[in-house]
Amino acid sequence: MAAEEIECHVCGAGNPKGSERCHSCGARLSELASELSEVEVYARRNQPDGFEIRWVFISFGVFLVAAALALALLPLVISVYDPQGFAGIMITIVLWFLGAGAINYLSPGKHFLEPPVGGLMAAIPTMVFLSSIADVYQLSTGAYVLGALMATMMALMGAFVGNLLRGDQQKPQPKKKPSRRPTAA
Repeated sequence: MAAEEIECHVCGAGNPKGSERCHSCGARLSELASELSEVEVYARRNQPDGFEIRWVFISFGVFLVAAALALALLPLVISVYDPQGFAGIMITIVLWFLGAGAINYLSPGKHFLEPPVGGLMAAIPTMVFLSSIADVYQLSTGAYVLGALMATMMALMGAFVGNLLRGDQQKPQPKKKPSRRPTAA
């Protein structure tokens, strides 16, 4: 979309800058045409910047590597560590929360939706792996599906916490009104 256009918040059609109404659906565009004040920008500080597919794949990779280390490699090194069943699901949930927090803390901009999408994509092979290694603590398929959904939810919460920890913007200070003192004549 060109920089001289305003996207309609109702139908998504592009309209020339300065238009009062959308040429497609007739919605009022006046509030979109104006620039945001400092207070409005601060109020929108926790809204995502947009959706970038590369952060989905970065999240997917981070989650898969973390799961491979914690669920497949670590049991080979520590013989008493056994991430079967519920313990494996809880480890996955914690990994997704911490991973999403780190991703959103380190990434430029605000990416709340990308880590959960990457987490859901990575949760599927992770839960299949957990199900395949279970010999003593076998859970139902529903438990693994619920675990994948909970890990995805925790990825969303972790991404939000990562953004809060970064603390991008300071609260704008109210502008002082000039004082009018009478001058001595």
